Amino acid sequence: MKWLSLNESGLPEYIVKVLSRRGITSLNPAQVTALESGLLQWKNMLITSPTASGKTLIAEIGMVTHIKERGGKAVYVTPLRALASEKAREFKDWEEIGLKVGLTSGEYDTDDAYLKDYDIIVTTYEKLDSLYRHRAAWLKDVNYFVLDELHYMGDTDRGGVIESVAIRAKRSGSVLTLSATVGNAEEIAKWLRAVLVSVAWRPVPLREAVMYKSGKQIVLEYKDGEVRRISGDDPVITYALDVIYKGGQVLIFRSSRRYAETLAFKLAERTTFVKLEKNELEKVKERILELEDSGTEEKETMASLVMKGVAYHHAGLSRGMREIIEDSFRRRLLKAIVATPTLAAGVNLPARAVIIADISRFNRRVLGYREEISVTEYRQMAGRAGRPGFDREGEAVVFVRDSDELEYVKSKFWKSEVEPIQSRLGSEASFYSFILSILSSEGKLRKEDLLKIASESLLPHVLVKKYLNEGLEWLEDHGFIRVVDDEVSLTKLGSRVSDLYLNPFSANVLKEALENADEDCELAYLHAMAYTPDGPVVAVSKAEEDEMLDELDCDLLIGEPYDEVEMENYLSALKVAFITRDWIEEKEEDYILKKYSIGSGDLRTIIDAMDWLSYSTYHLAKVLEMDDKLDFLMKLHERVAEGVKEELLGLVKIKGIGRKRARLIYNAGIRKPEDIVMNPEKVKSLLGEKLGEQIVRRAGEFLSNLTR
Repeated sequence: MKWLSLNESGLPEYIVKVLSRRGITSLNPAQVTALESGLLQWKNMLITSPTASGKTLIAEIGMVTHIKERGGKAVYVTPLRALASEKAREFKDWEEIGLKVGLTSGEYDTDDAYLKDYDIIVTTYEKLDSLYRHRAAWLKDVNYFVLDELHYMGDTDRGGVIESVAIRAKRSGSVLTLSATVGNAEEIAKWLRAVLVSVAWRPVPLREAVMYKSGKQIVLEYKDGEVRRISGDDPVITYALDVIYKGGQVLIFRSSRRYAETLAFKLAERTTFVKLEKNELEKVKERILELEDSGTEEKETMASLVMKGVAYHHAGLSRGMREIIEDSFRRRLLKAIVATPTLAAGVNLPARAVIIADISRFNRRVLGYREEISVTEYRQMAGRAGRPGFDREGEAVVFVRDSDELEYVKSKFWKSEVEPIQSRLGSEASFYSFILSILSSEGKLRKEDLLKIASESLLPHVLVKKYLNEGLEWLEDHGFIRVVDDEVSLTKLGSRVSDLYLNPFSANVLKEALENADEDCELAYLHAMAYTPDGPVVAVSKAEEDEMLDELDCDLLIGEPYDEVEMENYLSALKVAFITRDWIEEKEEDYILKKYSIGSGDLRTIIDAMDWLSYSTYHLAKVLEMDDKLDFLMKLHERVAEGVKEELLGLVKIKGIGRKRARLIYNAGIRKPEDIVMNPEKVKSLLGEKLGEQIVRRAGEFLSNLTR
């Protein structure tokens, strides 16, 4: 494998300057291969190489040289907000040579016009799709695209959006696509009109093994033929402690949150002999206990775990909690994280050993159905093994429970190829949304031109024609488009739905709910919002089902379905509605978390989704000219966004006043922004001198802006 020093690489001096300051002195084999394949000629490229092989640096070189030599802007697109934030921080180094780096994600109903002043924009696939729908003027200056983690295009839920973005990117400029795992790389490269650069080099060699229990021993059979035995009872814990004892760190993947949490506690009970950095862990503990976006029980539980050098990690945790855990693991303070597989697809977090403790999981979309993890998922998890600069090799170990599973795992994960990426536009919801997206960005189109663009997808042409004809008929019947003399355009409703980034099926559910509503019942509206395809999903126990149905105090806008799966969705939506109603009734977060058995991260996800859906419902009512519903829906949206009763809406408009502070000063007689300005000393006595002074000043600025 070929290495090149920076001085021999032929890279421009401005690139060498920034990389040298990072401590980089040479380019690795993956980076050298990309250079030799035309990176500096800005050819379309699909780069596949293992995790931590330096793909991000390849993208940086491509973006920066393209901007410097050819002008324009570059967009770096990732599938996850956390990943986008991480990349934006990394790219800030390029500001020292005069490039401005911007980050945008979420907030779909805007064109982010301010980004016209930035050179490198980091965003998510959904956000970029939304920006195209809003015809953001600055997008015409973007002529270099980096599409990261391209294998997500095979994801059932999100793949259609990523494919849509890829279609636009290859029509608009140079495209650099990155992935650790693509089964049909040659096919995808041809589709992207790209040069395929495939490099197997890893910075840390990977050893793969299968682990099982045999009598009183734990047996590890390695792919290279070595067999190793360790004395112990629990295979996963025994092996994890063996790695930790030898100075390594461990990532353990479990199939569910409950399994991850349980194993973390079991492991923590056994780490007493491990030398830990107690003083530093005390600081981590304090950071956790000071978190404002986590529940009390969650903070206390995690604080006790981290003192043993262990943590669990899943989407139910708050963002702040996850960031502290990730940071502490990177700093080698935490020795083990027990996580659900979402971590494998997220931020860069390598460890000496990765243990995959379950090869199957429940599919939440199909009741009672367990599915095996794919080869792609296995490679993503295994790819986290081996931390550059700390480990001579990484180990990826799969735990199996019997001999049949042993042979199956060896055959599937060691010998099978990664699954091919297939189009996810092959569903009504994805394809119909794709049609709206094209019409939003391109304007009025003839059917043949619409077909031409849609045919650039990965779908077979015969399916594209079928879905297009069916989609145009459905969208026209439901008022989203008009077709006149073979020309297709969005209606006022269709344009607004696309701008709001709503799935057309979600918009139709909300439209029918608005038409059916004859009373202003908060719970009924919240249930309809949550029942849409865009609504958040939660598990519902039988006891919760009975309790919710008993507590219903108005007629819902959605009738009970007869289908078992749809009934599950119906009850999930009802639980989300009750959670959201408790939130806007100012119930304490700890109360909500305990009552509904959810985590802080779950609550934030639910509220963020319902914030967007309530905002969208208001704007649908507005475009449908349902004026009698607008005041109620706007107040409902504002209450969901802030988590308050109606009486506090005036106070929470002041920056720095959230639901708790608003209630505190309201109960003390400060009822509106004017009261804050008129009673500065009282406000300072309630909120403290420094904060109170800031709030009084902001209230004054708020009122001043209202009168302009």
